[in-house]
Amino acid sequence: MEDLGRRVERWVAAGVIGREQGDAILALEGAAAEATAGRRTVAVEVLGYLGGGLALVAGFVLGAESWAELGSWGRAGALGAVTAVLLVAGWRLRTEEGRVLPRLASVLWLGAVAAFAGLLAVLLGGRSDDAVDDPTLAVAGGALVLAGALYLVERRVLQQVALFGAAVATVLAAGGRLPGSWAGLEGAEVAVLGAAWLELGRRGLVVPRRTSEALGALAMVSGCEALATVGQGSEEFGVGGWGLWVGLAVAVALLVAGSAWRRNVLLGIGAAAMVVFLAQAAGRYWQDLGAPLAILLVGLGLIAVAVVLARLRPLRRQPPPD
Repeated sequence: MEDLGRRVERWVAAGVIGREQGDAILALEGAAAEATAGRRTVAVEVLGYLGGGLALVAGFVLGAESWAELGSWGRAGALGAVTAVLLVAGWRLRTEEGRVLPRLASVLWLGAVAAFAGLLAVLLGGRSDDAVDDPTLAVAGGALVLAGALYLVERRVLQQVALFGAAVATVLAAGGRLPGSWAGLEGAEVAVLGAAWLELGRRGLVVPRRTSEALGALAMVSGCEALATVGQGSEEFGVGGWGLWVGLAVAVALLVAGSAWRRNVLLGIGAAAMVVFLAQAAGRYWQDLGAPLAILLVGLGLIAVAVVLARLRPLRRQPPPD
């Protein structure tokens, strides 16, 4: 196209064709070139996904058969090679000759964070699956550093997911090292991290915002669910008891925030959390038919009130008299 543009300019300057004809030629050839580049981009992306899937399946098969025979340095070498290939391939797909394939690059970099966590687990004397089953603080922190660096380069959905997952693993690993940890510490840590992530997304510090809202809200609900299940089955009103009510409060807060900020993600997650926690409360504290029936009637009444309020229209102000 650059060579054609120079020729067209020379033809226009020589008077062979007019300016309008030159622009029409460039527009026609440019559209054809863009269509060809688009088909090439789709082919590259499909081949990348297909090759990555085949490599992943083959890696699992080889790992299951000969992982124990590789030894620590063999495992480290294999995971290091996978990490390097994924990082380099993702970088080249974003920068080479201006052809940006953000989706494929994001997938490759997400896999690179997981492979790097496995590499750290092997180097620290464990197995590669230790990074997932029981991550140490060093493994989780290292994965967090790499995920943060990749997120600063590409602030996309999967990079934020990798960063949030590494942050959750780091927080849980740090909490596990505390000397006097209590039963509901993990749930409280996840819930607090989710609230912080939600606020960072609202302030625009973590983008895309919709992803930060989904991750933060799900973490808050999951943390409260973990608190609610601690001590479940015991007859005394312990951590699980007040954890359930905290979950209900969080569900209400998500509904209020979603309505005030007009964020459908928060509304959806808050409504689902409200149903789950109300069902758990009814099953735990009320065994007769009266209390669940009362909850049903109250819920239907709240829905009716919401519909009535939604249909109300503000009164128009009358123009002041002349």
